[in-house]
Amino acid sequence: ATLIKVKTDGSGTVEQTTLVNTGALKAMMPGAPGPSTNPINEADLRKTAERMGKGVRLLSTEPLKSGNFEGMKAIFAFDDINLIQVNQDPDLSGGVGNAMPERKSNDDPVTFKLAKQGGNSILTIAFKDKPGAGKKAETPEPGDLPDLSNPMMMNMLKTMFEGFKINIVVEPVGTIVKTNAEYVTGSRVTLLEMDMAALLADESKFKALQGKLGPDASLSEVKPYLKDMKGIKVDGPIITIEFR
Repeated sequence: ATLIKVKTDGSGTVEQTTLVNTGALKAMMPGAPGPSTNPINEADLRKTAERMGKGVRLLSTEPLKSGNFEGMKAIFAFDDINLIQVNQDPDLSGGVGNAMPERKSNDDPVTFKLAKQGGNSILTIAFKDKPGAGKKAETPEPGDLPDLSNPMMMNMLKTMFEGFKINIVVEPVGTIVKTNAEYVTGSRVTLLEMDMAALLADESKFKALQGKLGPDASLSEVKPYLKDMKGIKVDGPIITIEFR
């Protein structure tokens, strides 16, 4: 879960909560830490701050544990939101020992631009619209994607992604004057929300989505198919928030 708070001057904080199912991780990766070892540490979080952008710094950390899930809540500070980017995928930063490779680059960044207009601040949020936008997605080869018609494969996916959730929210510190965002609750704007358990629960819709879209489909192509699906909210590729 990532909460980005931004003030009218462009400064703010990023509150990032990362929880790992350590029991499942240990079962899948024998070299990974067990339930008694927190998979996230401060060294990893400082690397996350560096990748997030210029001037981002780690302010505080708080270890978290809930059942088999263990991790960390970290708060980062930044002076200029124009210089930061946030990844859409969970960033473990090598934070499960050497069991997971360290990400070398931010492949799917959410970027920000803040400008002043008539006394208000206008925040523009851009998702990377993958190559292929505006082009018809190629039909994937049968071996490219898992066979979701196989009950064993579907059950394996459900087990693998049990408890898997992603949430990215922006909260302007002030009053929202105008926005084109689709998911607004009070002063919070949801950019991305995914609950894999809910998404996989409707097997027919999930299979239909897989059949319609190739692996290189752009966000613009994917969004129309997600409207009626439970467990996922995706906004973008360009969102503007005017606030004061």
